[in-house]
Amino acid sequence: MSVRGMFALAIAVLVVVSAVAVSSAGARPVAARPSSPGARGWINISAEPDYRFQPSTFENVPTNANITVTFTDDDVMQHSFNISSREGFVIPAGYTPTQMSALFAAYPPIFSLEVNYSGDVAVGTFHSNDTPGWYEFVCNVSGHFQNGMYGFIAFGENLPANLTVPQRVGVGGGTISPAEAAVGAAIVLAAAVVILLGLRHRATARTPRDPRARRGRRGPPPRHGPPVHGDVTLK
Repeated sequence: MSVRGMFALAIAVLVVVSAVAVSSAGARPVAARPSSPGARGWINISAEPDYRFQPSTFENVPTNANITVTFTDDDVMQHSFNISSREGFVIPAGYTPTQMSALFAAYPPIFSLEVNYSGDVAVGTFHSNDTPGWYEFVCNVSGHFQNGMYGFIAFGENLPANLTVPQRVGVGGGTISPAEAAVGAAIVLAAAVVILLGLRHRATARTPRDPRARRGRRGPPPRHGPPVHGDVTLK
């Protein structure tokens, strides 16, 4: 190859390399396409003692898909699983049951399930949104959210790193709620009163009674017959 040919080839290669470099520099990542309407996903979640969900977080759940949820009660109380429809909102921990009801009235749950006793299993399906987003899910049984029974679910993305996941160690005194503790204390107190009354009754029943004992009378009981002075009997 002549010098002129080699020079022309070098120029051509340089042009191609430059075009590729410019194209790469201006390239942008392509957003992930939503799942097809026929796509499916599965969520297995349980209600555990100490007011907690297991697991308490889900990430990259398919968007625009049919999601089947299996909800198991591994506790001794009734529980519910409700996904809030308010995207990107953390429900304040101090919300009262009245405020929770107002929230779910304004933002109807994306999905809800309920279990009623130990070993109960509920299964349901819902269709996830077309666009990525994250939401909070809670147990709506009175007092359970306030004891920390909540978690987060993200569709088509990861959860934000700054979300506070509930710590479920020792919260609410195990499986006993404050109301249940009050009832238990009342039962114990009533039992103690009954026991004390029973002991008192038994003690009273065992005390011997002196038929001669009368209030206001002292000394030995009176003797019948004429009075005696020494060895002489008066007539």
